[in-house]
Amino acid sequence: MKDLRDTYRRHQRAFLYRLFEELGGEAFRQTLFLSFLGARICYADTPPLSLFAEERFRDPEKLGAFLVRLKAAGHGSVFAHSPLVVKPEEPSPALLASLYKAWFDPETGSLQLNLRHFAEILEPSDFEALIAPGVADRTFLDFEAVLFEGPELSLNYSGPLRDLLPRFEEPQEESLWARSRVAVIRVPGQEPFGWLAVIVEGFSRIFSHQFVRHTWLNFNQRSHRYTAVDQFVRPPSFEEVPEATRLYGEEVERGLSAYRKLVKAGVRKEDARFLTPQGAATTVLATGPWFVWKDFVEKRAHPKAQWEIRTLARALSKLL
Repeated sequence: MKDLRDTYRRHQRAFLYRLFEELGGEAFRQTLFLSFLGARICYADTPPLSLFAEERFRDPEKLGAFLVRLKAAGHGSVFAHSPLVVKPEEPSPALLASLYKAWFDPETGSLQLNLRHFAEILEPSDFEALIAPGVADRTFLDFEAVLFEGPELSLNYSGPLRDLLPRFEEPQEESLWARSRVAVIRVPGQEPFGWLAVIVEGFSRIFSHQFVRHTWLNFNQRSHRYTAVDQFVRPPSFEEVPEATRLYGEEVERGLSAYRKLVKAGVRKEDARFLTPQGAATTVLATGPWFVWKDFVEKRAHPKAQWEIRTLARALSKLL
């Protein structure tokens, strides 16, 4: 088994270094912003797309240093959000078998990789050279985006990403109850596979436990180890039953009060959160090719699916 792994590793290294030499620092210029978003979404309690206003993103040198530190720390999963389509001359079966979450289309000879493949193979100096251009050209702001909002996820915006960002920069009303919204970014130049980045905000951790089961997608999620539990999701069925609304509200207030007391007393957030209800709101970034999203929709738009994930699937079905 070890000999087989070593053989695969040699195939990977030779192939990826050949691509690195051919493509240079232009390979991920348009999609690097998604790796940044995947990394920062874990530690931020602000609206996700407002993270692009951070200095560490806007300054190419600081962005590069930030991403290099992530690689050095072994956080390779965040780089899977940035895709790349190439047409290798003769992709061997051994190579294809060794590349996790790489998609090959035999009709066109196209192979879809992502930045994680390179991050886990390239030497630190070579990886730094690969991402050196950063996102200084800002062409990703022209990518098509849509926004769904509200309990039924109504379509409220469709257009370039640059015109959607201001909605995420506006201060949100402070409320115990989270507002559901989903931003979807279509990444061009990924044919025949396609690539969607789906940013889910104001959904519960009950939802996210189900969402991350779709392991062909790439995920990063707001962490309540590092950010405070501050909002909750209220099931629509509770609003139809006054007693349910009252009981849930009381439990949320009780758990949140105890949580805050423990944090103030010095207990780590990751432990204090044990006192809060499962309905705590979170934010998730998920990316993947069209056929994987199609599979998600087919499985979760079903009437028997849990209402949150069913609502997301039905909204995404309008795009697919």
